[in-house]
Amino acid sequence: MLYIKLRIIILTIILVLSFVRSFVPVPFSQTLYEHGHQSSYSLLIVTVSSSSSVTTNYLESLSLQVQERVQVQDASETQPPQQLLCCKPMEWNGKQISKNTYCVDLPPELLKELRDYTTSMGIVEMYRRLLAVPGDGGGHPLRPGEEKKVTFNGYNWMVQRPKSHWASNMHWTSPADETANDDYLRSLSAGGFDKVLEMLGRYFHLDALSAYHLSFIGVSNCEKGFIHADVEKSGRKAFNMIIPLILQDEAGPELEILSDDETTTRYYKYKYNVASMVGDNALHATAPCNYHHQKQTTTTTRKIATNNTGRGEETVMMRLAATIYIGDITPTNVNNLLLSLTQAYPPPGNARHLLDRAGSHWSKSNPSKKTSHADMI
Repeated sequence: MLYIKLRIIILTIILVLSFVRSFVPVPFSQTLYEHGHQSSYSLLIVTVSSSSSVTTNYLESLSLQVQERVQVQDASETQPPQQLLCCKPMEWNGKQISKNTYCVDLPPELLKELRDYTTSMGIVEMYRRLLAVPGDGGGHPLRPGEEKKVTFNGYNWMVQRPKSHWASNMHWTSPADETANDDYLRSLSAGGFDKVLEMLGRYFHLDALSAYHLSFIGVSNCEKGFIHADVEKSGRKAFNMIIPLILQDEAGPELEILSDDETTTRYYKYKYNVASMVGDNALHATAPCNYHHQKQTTTTTRKIATNNTGRGEETVMMRLAATIYIGDITPTNVNNLLLSLTQAYPPPGNARHLLDRAGSHWSKSNPSKKTSHADMI
């Protein structure tokens, strides 16, 4: 008798609760789940009320939730995967003529960061004055072989024009001390350059890397390029990367590459978000160019290279690039790396300075090494 009475009481409670639930709807997620676990009480409600409109609403709600989850999952699956950076040999018709010339993918944010940096620092405006056609509000280049200290936003830099055998109006500008150098490094870090260093370190099976010599180069006229090598006898552990920031529409190739046997010449066309990179004994030169009379220029160039008058005058036609020397600096190659230093920083001839900064921006064994930590050396 006691058993029968208990069953009657339980059924009565279930019926009463079902009746109440029909007038007070509760979200399905709360009736079916309670803190991540199934509630036996809620399951009883659903079982007894399966024919009610409340249960129908619950099922419809569940269906909508499932559809939304499927849509979110489908959307995430259709997103294009993030492009992996890679390095590959520079080739013409599938053939490589110089074994230490490469093309290097760059993160798109690096281009924007370096453009913003050169504009805000006043570097673009300086090049506009240096490289303009004489008489057009500019055209005041340094003399061949001349160098000059300048200040950008309180940082010390050096501007330098190579000697006359370069037969161009190219100028280099580079940090003149460690404080300015670290400021440049922070811009590289903000643009994702650490990902490039990691990719190159693993590609060349290096132990560590430092971005040890930084500059920007600008040119608007070159009669004949001067063939040279930026790096020699590093043990294939040091390279110079050229990152285009401002290019001209309809211009021809910007880089001349001489084959290792010095019998063949090929020309390379710069591309945004791709660096050209030269290593040990890779002979190259600036290809002949003359932007002074070019009328077309890219929209990006107009925005970046415009003067500050605000009157909409035609912008100066020029080319601007960042150059980043990177290397696995070792006691074996440090003296050869010193031979490629052309400006005030790092200090010319100071092997100890370079060795103290070896592996400061990427390390195979220490992932904490970053360009953003440059001023912590």
